[in-house]
Amino acid sequence: IHSFYKTQIKIARRVDYVYDFALPVLVLDTLFNRNATHLGKWLGMSPRNAITVLDTHDGIGIVDVASENGEPGLIPDAVLDDIVEQIHKNSGGTSLKATGAAASNLDLYQVNCTYFDALGKDRLAYLIARAIQFFVPGIPQVYYVGLFAEGNDMELLAHTNIGRDINRHYFSQGEVSQKTQGDWFLKFRELLLFRNTHLAFDGEFVLLEAKKGVLRIKWTSEAHWALLDVDLIALHGKITYSSQAGGSELPLSID
Repeated sequence: IHSFYKTQIKIARRVDYVYDFALPVLVLDTLFNRNATHLGKWLGMSPRNAITVLDTHDGIGIVDVASENGEPGLIPDAVLDDIVEQIHKNSGGTSLKATGAAASNLDLYQVNCTYFDALGKDRLAYLIARAIQFFVPGIPQVYYVGLFAEGNDMELLAHTNIGRDINRHYFSQGEVSQKTQGDWFLKFRELLLFRNTHLAFDGEFVLLEAKKGVLRIKWTSEAHWALLDVDLIALHGKITYSSQAGGSELPLSID
């Protein structure tokens, strides 16, 4: 469920898995404000029995990081308001047409927008966001629209007038074939395969740094290790990891 973060922590103690719905906005906060402090605080307490997401069939949840009844949330409300405004700006205002009182919305606690559009269709920022998702504790889930870095579907929204449909594009078989041969998917596939196969992710998560300008996360399992290093000011990231050659690097770059 989408709820105050402490409620999600309580629920996680009683079930097999919960969704980490706080992560999407915390990653946007990290990239928009070049500061991983709020994300770092969450990673110090977040449920480990989680499915991590950046996007789903619904919108980007706001209530999951907001305050409740005067109790502070994971992100100060004033900062959160700015993040929502930045999403609308980055999407060229298209998310506004699908959010709030617009487009027959039943819930007002989400911003309806693809994650790619929320990041202004910046492929480098999007790749770094996915790398962060893959390095935080939990099992990563990639929504099918996000898999192809698809933008807001304004045609579908206009047809149905249902806000969530902005992020529910219907791909034809031809589109899928084309997308899976595209430069973005081939680049993203490297990251997907790395996260699914490197043995370090069977081990221990360590948050090395999460502050203004810097995010560093490491996983270790016996002799296996993987390190995510993000310079948030320059928006530059890389993954270094153990290999048969001793050490290898997976650049987070877009050609």
